[in-house]
Amino acid sequence: MTTTTVDPVQQVCDAIASEVCQSIDNAHRGMTRNKAELLDAIRRFDEMGLAREVGNQTTAGGLTRRYGMASSTAHEYVSVAHKIHRFPYLEQHFQEGIISYSVVRLLLKYLTEDNERELVDLALELGYHELEIALTAHGETGGEDAEKQPEYYLRLHPNKHGLRLHGMPNPGDAAALLAALKIGEIAYNGVDELLGGADPADDEAVDRAGEAAQGIEPALTPRQTASGDGLPIGRKLGQALMGIVHIARTTPKTTLATPAAHVNIVATTDGRAYMPNNIGVPSAAVANVIANAAVRFNTVDETGLILNSSRSRRLASNAQINALMVMWGGQCAAPGCTHTRFIEIHHIQEWENGGHTDLENLLPLCSACHSLVTDGYLRIVREASHLHFIYGDGSRYVSENHSLPRRCDSVLTAEEYAALMDEEGGEESAGLSRK
Repeated sequence: MTTTTVDPVQQVCDAIASEVCQSIDNAHRGMTRNKAELLDAIRRFDEMGLAREVGNQTTAGGLTRRYGMASSTAHEYVSVAHKIHRFPYLEQHFQEGIISYSVVRLLLKYLTEDNERELVDLALELGYHELEIALTAHGETGGEDAEKQPEYYLRLHPNKHGLRLHGMPNPGDAAALLAALKIGEIAYNGVDELLGGADPADDEAVDRAGEAAQGIEPALTPRQTASGDGLPIGRKLGQALMGIVHIARTTPKTTLATPAAHVNIVATTDGRAYMPNNIGVPSAAVANVIANAAVRFNTVDETGLILNSSRSRRLASNAQINALMVMWGGQCAAPGCTHTRFIEIHHIQEWENGGHTDLENLLPLCSACHSLVTDGYLRIVREASHLHFIYGDGSRYVSENHSLPRRCDSVLTAEEYAALMDEEGGEESAGLSRK
C-alpha cells in the first residue's frame, strides 16, 4: 500500500478553490435558470399582444424603454424566446440551468425537429468552441440570414491621412491573404535572415538554422514580432502588409518558416477535402483554391492522422509544426482555448524524460496554456489514441484520435486506475471508471 504525504497548505488552497468553484457553478446555473424564466415570460407577453396594453408598439420596444436594454438585445430576446419554445428538449435543459444562453443561441442556428436531441446531447458533451466546430457539419437553418449569400468585397479609400482599407474577401482569398500577411511579417522584421537562406523543404537545413538561432538569441534584444507560429497580431498587421509591399517591389527570396503562412488543404482517403482553419468552407470554394492558389496538401487516414515524420532532434520541424496545426485546426489544442497566436510546441512526454520529437508526442499549445502545464495546473496524458487533459479543479477532457475533447470527469487512464486499486476503498469509494 502506498503512503502519500499531504501538504496541509496545499490542502487548504484546494479546499478554498473547490468552495469558490462550487459557488460559481451554483451562481451560473441560477443565472441560466433566471434567463430561461425571463425569456419564457417575454414569449408569453408577446404571444398575448400585451405591448400596447402597457404603452409600447412592440415587446422589444417595451424591453428597451422599461429596462434600458440595447435595442438589438431586446429584439434578440424576443426572437430567441419564440424559437426555443419550438424545441422542448433544448428548452428543458435551458430551464434547468444545464445549457447556457450562449449555447442556446448557437444551437438554434442548426436545430430541426429531427436533429434536436442529437445536437443538444452533443452540446452536453462539448465546450462552446468545440461545439462551434462540430456544428459546421450541419447546415444552418436559423433564420433568413442563413439563406443569404455573403457579399465579398474589398474597398480602398485614399484620403489626406493615407489610405483606408476594409472588406470581406471570399474564403479562399482570405486564406491566401492571411498566409501572405505572415510572409510579410517575417520579411518586414528580418526573421528570415536567421535561417541563412535555408530551403524550407529541407528539414535538416531548417533544424541547423533553428539551433543556430537558439544559440545567439539570448544575446539579442528580444524581438517584438510576438506572433510566433501563429498569424500576425493586430498591431503588427501594418508591418505585415508593408512586408508584402516590400516583397512585391523587390522580389526577394523569402524563406517560409512558419505554418501559418500556408493555405492548407486536407484530403481524406475517401476523396473528400476541407480547409482545417475554416471547416465551413463549401467544397466548391475548396476546389477553387486548389485550382488557383498555392496550397500545401496533407493526406490523412480515416481517423484524421497525418503520416508521422519522426526525428531525434528536440525542435519540431517545419513539416511537423504544419501537420500539428492542421490536425488541431490551426489553434491551441487545449479544450476551450481558441488562441491561434503565440503557439508553442509541447512534448507530452518531456524531452528530458525520453520523449521523442514525433507527431504522436507533440501538441500545439498557446503560451498561456503551455505555462499551465509547466506550472502543474494542467496535466496532459496520452494513452494509446486517447489524450487526457486533466485540470487542477478535477475536470477532465478526453480527445480520441485528435477529435474534439469531450468532458469526461469520471474516466481514468490505466495507470491511474491501477494506482486507485492500490489505495484503500478503490473503485467503490471513488465512483470512477475505466475507458
